[in-house]
Amino acid sequence: MHAGQVEAASALSDRIGKEITRRCKKRLDKIDGKTDAKDMWAAVRQLTGRQQEAAIVDGISAESLNNHYVAISTDNAYANPCRKETSTCMQSEYVSEWNRFKMLDSLRPTATGLDGLAAWFL
Repeated sequence: MHAGQVEAASALSDRIGKEITRRCKKRLDKIDGKTDAKDMWAAVRQLTGRQQEAAIVDGISAESLNNHYVAISTDNAYANPCRKETSTCMQSEYVSEWNRFKMLDSLRPTATGLDGLAAWFL
């Protein structure tokens, strides 16, 4: 291109692009990407020149990370909270679905709801 041969450089560039496409297609046609995605991505990484490598740091392993997070997530000074005086130890009486229906069905139409508005107002 520097020598003024733009057309020749363009033609050469097209030929190189077609050859790269043909070789990539030939390599990837051997792999069924629908059933074997792992091999497909390995071939793509090989063609693009990218490597999938896990970062390895000296002195750090899964076990050391687990121990670290156990250490920072544990409160050695933890004490169970005191029981609230408003709570009761006795089990509350069971209200069946039928009892609930009868209670709601027997409400007078003038009873106010939780919002404090009378039924006639709504």
